[in-house]
Amino acid sequence: MNSELLARLDSALGAKDDTGVKKLLGKKDLPTLTFLIEHLARGKRKVFSLLPPEIQAPLVLNLSEESKKSILPRLSNTTFARFLHFNYEDDAADILQWLPKKRLNGILEKIKEDKKKKIEKLMYFDSQSAGGLMDLNFIVMGSDASFRDIAEKARSYQHKEGVAPTIVVRREEGGIQGYLPYKSLIMHSPNKSIKSLVHSLPLVNTGMDQKDVLALAQDTRSEVIGVTEETGQIIGIIQIQDLLRIADEEATEDVYQFAGVTEDEDISDSTMVKVRRRYLWLVINLATAFLAAMVVSLFEGTIEKMAILAAYMPIVAGLGGNAATQTLAVVVRGLALEDIPWHVARKIIFREAVAGIFKGVLVGFIAGVVAFAFGRSLKLGLVLGSAMIINMFVAGCFGAVMPFVLKKLKIDPAVSSSIFVTAATDVSGFFAFLGLATLFLL
Repeated sequence: MNSELLARLDSALGAKDDTGVKKLLGKKDLPTLTFLIEHLARGKRKVFSLLPPEIQAPLVLNLSEESKKSILPRLSNTTFARFLHFNYEDDAADILQWLPKKRLNGILEKIKEDKKKKIEKLMYFDSQSAGGLMDLNFIVMGSDASFRDIAEKARSYQHKEGVAPTIVVRREEGGIQGYLPYKSLIMHSPNKSIKSLVHSLPLVNTGMDQKDVLALAQDTRSEVIGVTEETGQIIGIIQIQDLLRIADEEATEDVYQFAGVTEDEDISDSTMVKVRRRYLWLVINLATAFLAAMVVSLFEGTIEKMAILAAYMPIVAGLGGNAATQTLAVVVRGLALEDIPWHVARKIIFREAVAGIFKGVLVGFIAGVVAFAFGRSLKLGLVLGSAMIINMFVAGCFGAVMPFVLKKLKIDPAVSSSIFVTAATDVSGFFAFLGLATLFLL
């Protein structure tokens, strides 16, 4: 259905039939519109421009980074101002980050003054900091306030701003006591004390990195987090839905980087864009593969005399690579969740190395038995098993060490560590297997 619609839309764009394009886009839901724009080979900006601003506002948040780069810089200031009217201020600030600074004043001057001030305040902060994540939709009430006072102030705020505020509760002696969920107001008697209904509100400063904010939310299991200035005054609120979006983005980024792909890449990117974004790590991988090939070439005479060795080489290298990737994934995840000091890192590396030996003994024994069964050679089985123990040990060491090395070099530990670790296990696996074979089988 969507593929057929995409073909018709592309045809209408080719014929410069704006009326036909509008008809095709009419009454389509947000996922469908997102699909169409993401998969169009041409005319993305045209299609976006022909949509009403109340549709453009949520749609722009769904678009990939590549589509945003293609569309947003080419929109007029008036178009921007119209759809930003329908976005929350924090979302508007994020959207404007895609534009050069020289364009911002021209757009902001077309937005209502109160909303403009909020957007400008949010844009002051880095988009990946707590200040960049927060919204300004909150009210502060004293702990001695009545249900009626809170309800009236919240209703007044919603009428003015169009969104329900987070209710922050202040202690009588000063400072933030917590926040009051709306379900507490609904489910309890108006005679109930406000103090007894207040939930804990974790506080962070504006400059805290979004990863640290996410980790705090996971530890405290709070639905909202307060953001404070240096003076301790609360200036914003981070909602759980924004944290879930960040968690999804961080997970996607780690998966992409683990594979040597940038987080900007999208399934609808052109062929050349895909090649440009992937070739560097493939070239590095090619270099490491040649290194492994050089090791194999050192034992060319051994392989000529015992061709059966070539059949077992992929087993040694493959098992080592898989074991290293398992270790790498665990350590990278640990580093993503917390800052691990060096004395703890040494224990982690030691345990992974020892675990590698035990895993090597297990799979090495099985591989050795199979090799003996097929080849009727006890020595071949022992050589294969011993090589696997050595390679599993290397896999444990390198899989644990590499993330810490990259972090020490101020490189994201998830950035294609697997390429280097796999290279290490290939080289060590081939060298151990063929070296032992040269010593004991010839």
